[in-house]
Amino acid sequence: MTSDAPILFIGGLGGSGTRAVAGTMMALGYYAGGCLNGANDNLIFTELFKRPDWVRDGATPKAIDRRLALFEQVMRKGVGAMSCLRWPGLLKFRAGQGRGLAGAPQAVGWMTKEPNCHLFAETILDRWPYALFVYVTRHPLDMAYSDNKGQLGNWSWLFDLDPAAYDTPESAQLEYWIRTQRRLDDLLKRYPGRIYPLNFDAFALDPVAHMGALAQRLGLHPAPSALAEAVGHVIVPSSIGRWRERDLSVFTPEQLAFCRDTGWPVDPTRAP
Repeated sequence: MTSDAPILFIGGLGGSGTRAVAGTMMALGYYAGGCLNGANDNLIFTELFKRPDWVRDGATPKAIDRRLALFEQVMRKGVGAMSCLRWPGLLKFRAGQGRGLAGAPQAVGWMTKEPNCHLFAETILDRWPYALFVYVTRHPLDMAYSDNKGQLGNWSWLFDLDPAAYDTPESAQLEYWIRTQRRLDDLLKRYPGRIYPLNFDAFALDPVAHMGALAQRLGLHPAPSALAEAVGHVIVPSSIGRWRERDLSVFTPEQLAFCRDTGWPVDPTRAP
């Protein structure tokens, strides 16, 4: 039987660690959908929402909300005939999605992990007043040196950012992080208590403590052994701190100052 655990969305920049966080929440009983890739991305959300041209053409909050309503129906009850009529591309997910949450009676609730979902956070939080959005981030300079720059390519225009205007891909990626961070700061003010920022670096170093705090926020009370088992797959990636071995002159002083002012060290001689 499902509990009253909040609907959960997990997003952030690609490479921020959302996969590990989602895997832990799935281990704690959340239903994440039947159609996931190796990174635990909900492919049905991807099908419906990872469409930059649709957003660029002026997708309104009302249009986004209608698509979220369709997504909720699929998550709760599976891909039905009416869903396929509304969105024929859902047909390929019909078998994998099964009965949705209705077919997972032991689940504590349903969740969605897809990094791009942070771009729709406002409409998500407006549609579901009791949903919690977990926004995962990690050291911005590590993010800048990530090979995962898909969001920069797909959505930079949404933040009035032209990657070609920057001398290096790393500088453009850091600028994307900065602009999404500014947006996050605004969302935290507009939706107090509805967005849960999760520092992946800290989570990876002490997953039990950080996941225990998130579980408490969700009203879950896993036994210590269950919590330890749920985070058993979490490792400290070798990419943490890679920025310390890189040339930081590719970034502007203003970019480094923003990182420093938001609590991230940028001096390679300092400990993490």
